[in-house]
Amino acid sequence: MADQPTWRQGFDALEKQVSPRLESLIQSEQFAVAIGLAARVQRAVEGEMSRTTRRVLHRLNLPAGSDVSRILNEIGQLRVQVRALSAELDEARAELADRPPAEVTRMPRSSSRSSSKATPARRRPAKKSGAA
Repeated sequence: MADQPTWRQGFDALEKQVSPRLESLIQSEQFAVAIGLAARVQRAVEGEMSRTTRRVLHRLNLPAGSDVSRILNEIGQLRVQVRALSAELDEARAELADRPPAEVTRMPRSSSRSSSKATPARRRPAKKSGAA
């Protein structure tokens, strides 16, 4: 111990006296109950602060953190859908590229296209040139 600094020797002496008392306190049932109550109070205070902050921000017509999280979640879901649709489109394009041209022209059209072909579109009269 002679090679340790004085402050370290003092710290070690204090630790030897305090350590057993702290150990018995931490392992007691009362300490566990107190920690549980403190955690419950902390959650309640944080929840109330969150609700109050959200109300104030909404009154100022500003987005709260929950609004931003919800929008980010929706954007993530849209990205997944776009990826799936892109993959489906790539597969359909690959199928069309593999077919002979005669087969491609005989493919049935989608219902939205066929319904628009069934009723002729109204044509607007051509605009007359400015030389009138």
